[in-house]
Amino acid sequence: MNHVLFALGGGIVGYFIGRYMSKLGFGCPLICDPRISTIYFAFIGLFLSF
Repeated sequence: MNHVLFALGGGIVGYFIGRYMSKLGFGCPLICDPRISTIYFAFIGLFLSF
């Protein structure tokens, strides 16, 4: 259950980072697209839970 919560938290954080960084013009295309950054940060959250 802990792994799911970390992945979900990472996905939520990634969505907001991708959404607002694209408006500000910061970051690379990997982080600026909310669809990609949500999956990317969900995996980071999942790996941090181990």
